[in-house]
Amino acid sequence: MSAQALSDRSESQAPFQVTPCKAALGAEISGIDLKTMDDATFKAVHAAWLNHVIAIFRGQSLDADDLVRLVHRFGTPVTSSNLHARKLEERTANQLFSLPPEVTVVTNIKENGKAVGILGDGEIVWHSDFSFKEKPTAARMLVAMEVPPQSSGGSTFFLNAYAAYNALPDDFKKRITGKTIKQGNIIDTAMKLRPGASLNDDLRTTPGPSHPIISTHPETGCNSIFLGRRHAAYVNGCTLDESEALLDELWARCTQPQFCYEHRWAKGDVVVWDNRATVHRRDPFDPTLRRVLYAAQVEGHRPFEAPDALTRPAHPRAAL
Repeated sequence: MSAQALSDRSESQAPFQVTPCKAALGAEISGIDLKTMDDATFKAVHAAWLNHVIAIFRGQSLDADDLVRLVHRFGTPVTSSNLHARKLEERTANQLFSLPPEVTVVTNIKENGKAVGILGDGEIVWHSDFSFKEKPTAARMLVAMEVPPQSSGGSTFFLNAYAAYNALPDDFKKRITGKTIKQGNIIDTAMKLRPGASLNDDLRTTPGPSHPIISTHPETGCNSIFLGRRHAAYVNGCTLDESEALLDELWARCTQPQFCYEHRWAKGDVVVWDNRATVHRRDPFDPTLRRVLYAAQVEGHRPFEAPDALTRPAHPRAAL
């Protein structure tokens, strides 16, 4: 039986409704309360999430403690303080909202002219979360606590890296197999320079982990493209010019609209995405309007390319 047939059968037997998005990835899961689901229901949710890469739940009423319980179901929570080597005291939103350390606040709210959370209201460029770590996060989730009208902007776009890989010509796949990209940690996703970093740094010697361009998923066994972040990236073993040319081609091939899903936020939305098989970005939104999202994430693995990667079957959502 094909992977798609197995996916369809498991979802038809689930105690909730799975409605695939009319996009390259994502599914809305309805008829479920994330606060009260039992273990059997979560197992079915997890399978649907792996099948569709993003799971979208509308009209939920999760608070911070509920989010902590949810993230524990997906794996071992990891705080962004640990990932960024920052002290919790620096994250004033956690004190402001009396939040546990597993929760990060994504907000444009300021107190006394200073940001209390992260990422503000500007554009956030394409990235996978914490790609500058040896083990990028696995499951990543956002809960919309307070959002402005959809017409104000702030959509989040997700890209199916399974589909982007599947669409590559065979000769290009052979060209990139075995290659790795160093993910330098010089600029953040809001395009701000990291403390102590310099735009004059030589990317070949900049500290940062190297991850395979072709990444094999540890649970689905399927391949995706590991893009990580375009800025401060370097293809190992290349000259700088060769690296830039290959990265430009790779990003141009992969970041096309047919591989994407746009999420327009509403209060009560819970979006869980597989950070191992996606990249995402955010449009800017009206800075005069308040927006508060709670985020949490699960510890991931060290990305790898399987020895038989080029002959592995495609993910069920890889075909467009």
